Amino acid sequence: MYTKSLLCSVALFALLAQPATARPQPRIQNLLNGKFLHVTDIHIDPTYLNGSDPKKLCHRMGSTKHNTAGVYGAVGTKCDSPVSLVEAAFGFMHKNIQDIDFIIYTGDTARHNAGERNCQNEYDRDKAAPRTVAEVLSDHKAIVNYFHTNYDTNRIKFIPTLGNNDEFVHDLITYGTQALLTNLTELWKPFNLNLGETFAKGGYYTQDILPGKLQVININTMFFSTANTLVQDCDVAGSAGAIELQWIEKNLLVARKGKYNVYLMGHIPPTDDKGVVAYYPACYTSYVNILGEYSDVIVGHFTGHTNDDMLSLIVRSKATGNYSLVPLTADAPTINLTANSIMTVLNNAPSIIPANNPAMRVYNYNTNLKEFGALTDYVQYYTDLNADNAAGTVTWQTEYSASKAYGLKGLSVEDYTGLVKGFQQPGSSTWDSYVSFLHVSTVKAEKSKV
Repeated sequence: MYTKSLLCSVALFALLAQPATARPQPRIQNLLNGKFLHVTDIHIDPTYLNGSDPKKLCHRMGSTKHNTAGVYGAVGTKCDSPVSLVEAAFGFMHKNIQDIDFIIYTGDTARHNAGERNCQNEYDRDKAAPRTVAEVLSDHKAIVNYFHTNYDTNRIKFIPTLGNNDEFVHDLITYGTQALLTNLTELWKPFNLNLGETFAKGGYYTQDILPGKLQVININTMFFSTANTLVQDCDVAGSAGAIELQWIEKNLLVARKGKYNVYLMGHIPPTDDKGVVAYYPACYTSYVNILGEYSDVIVGHFTGHTNDDMLSLIVRSKATGNYSLVPLTADAPTINLTANSIMTVLNNAPSIIPANNPAMRVYNYNTNLKEFGALTDYVQYYTDLNADNAAGTVTWQTEYSASKAYGLKGLSVEDYTGLVKGFQQPGSSTWDSYVSFLHVSTVKAEKSKV
């Protein structure tokens, strides 16, 4: 099916409308705001039906009592984002989040596909409404146009990545030249990105924020993901993941030698929101070791995918020097900070799709040339979707800032070490806050199973 989809997509390439006219090449900016926007997992669904049954993925009506899908979405269900919610999100961003230097978008543009059968022999999504290749391309084009229309992408660099639902067949992508990456290269052309051979074959690339000071290494986590059955583990010579890991480490070594900082961004984090490893074993081990070994140049790590607001920590054993990853799930952490040192912090941002309440995040970063790119704070904006559906309008508000909610002076490993110590105190109010924010202040009663 994957091969068939790729062949079909070549013919459908002509269906892709011309992207917005490219703006002139950006000038070197002397004044930076020291802020950037992180958006993830939009999952736009033009087929979303207001007043339908969430158990039918908000595509069809059910019995009257089950037709509860609101005009702006169905929070806590498996329904994707209606166009009304997407437009409300971009309307808020356009009006209120313009004083930024760049945007990172960690993928998952298209609506979910029918998927494969799970262990209960059930489809995880809507078997009755499978996506077509043309619909996937249309979803990509729609979101590109939203970003391009609402931001001056000549002044504010837009940096997107691939999600696991951005492929023609969800979760599946191989290494090599292919129609999906050819289409995205054309579609992303107005953003003047550094899309070279690595993107054409692997879907990953680097992008300078300030040359010689800060660079984004944009990775394709699909080559590590256990859900991608078209690739092998990273201990197999010549595998897609092995090739990408070599590329990542090469770029980090160049950054170290050049004395500049790096952000790593991708879609799927190394573990999910339950702490279950999401990567192939060798890919996971190698990636964790890279994050530890190059913690001197990695000043930010950003993912999405799980829809949750979650931190993970790369820690180093003082006794053995070995690195491990500790996900801060809803279970209270038990980290021996006397025997272990926090080396790198991984930030997983919540999504636009209303698996929880929709959210987006603005980071503050240091523009001092000696510490350029070091994160100093972030503010998370969200909306209470049930209240929005009742009121007939979307109201975005500040959910929290890291500095105020956690009493942090910055977002360094030293700051997070102090935070984790506080988390582990009996009756910790900061831990209670973290658990609430984990699901974007979504009341548990709102969440339902589909």
